[in-house]
Amino acid sequence: MKRLIRFSPLLLCLSVALAWQTEDRTIMTIDETLADDVERMEVTVEFGFGEISIERGNPRKAVTGYIQYDEDYIRPSLDYRVRGSVARFELTTRSRHEGWDGMKMRDMDSPESELYFTTRIPLEMEFTCGLGQANLDLGDLRVSDLSLDNGLGETTLDFSTPNGIELRRISVDNGLGELVARNLSNAKTERLKFDCGLGSAELDFGGEELQDMSVDVNVGLGSVVLRIPEDYNVEMEAEENFLSSIDTRGLIKTGRGLYRSEDYDSSQPTLRITASVGLGSIDIKWTD
Repeated sequence: MKRLIRFSPLLLCLSVALAWQTEDRTIMTIDETLADDVERMEVTVEFGFGEISIERGNPRKAVTGYIQYDEDYIRPSLDYRVRGSVARFELTTRSRHEGWDGMKMRDMDSPESELYFTTRIPLEMEFTCGLGQANLDLGDLRVSDLSLDNGLGETTLDFSTPNGIELRRISVDNGLGELVARNLSNAKTERLKFDCGLGSAELDFGGEELQDMSVDVNVGLGSVVLRIPEDYNVEMEAEENFLSSIDTRGLIKTGRGLYRSEDYDSSQPTLRITASVGLGSIDIKWTD
């Protein structure tokens, strides 16, 4: 039975959001036209459980896509509004039960979502991924600021093609999950901050055009692999203890906790890495 989803007054500004049921699933579609006078958009996505993918979309559309869920268990909240020259899109999913009850979650189909964002204006993007799987391909978008929090899930972040503008900073927090970040040089950022708790992560600094970048990596009990193209210089300041492990292959020691590339070439771009490790590990893998 086709019906309009019931909105609170806060959500009445959403121009197109249709939902219909098929068996035990509800599908909500998203189709927001980008007004000519909008100059930037703030994006907040909190996806507690399930599978989500994010990619570039139609430049004339602020955001399109859908979310499919079991409304007996999931309560999604969706909001798109424009104030002056700034648009704001927010999607959150919350359990209808207390927390994400593992017993109840086994009885439901996990929610799914696909979102496609405009390539026309700068985007300030904030993602929180809980359980499940997230695939974020931000290639060709115009990302001006990026924050990513990965809880227990498996998340892939990829700048498959160069970012359309300079990105002020990337901040990533990986808790207990697994995270892979690819083509970070395509992000066109000078600052990357990465925190890893008990999980594991792989950071690939490849891309079409390498550039100087400052990278802060903090690891608790987890493990992080840094995949670094051989055309990069590396300068690293490492804070470690006898219980931690930092692989410094391809680097020479220049002082207490200080390392640099064996074949340092001042004509090449440089990764300036500040590394702090508790009981975990950081490994460097050089790539062609």
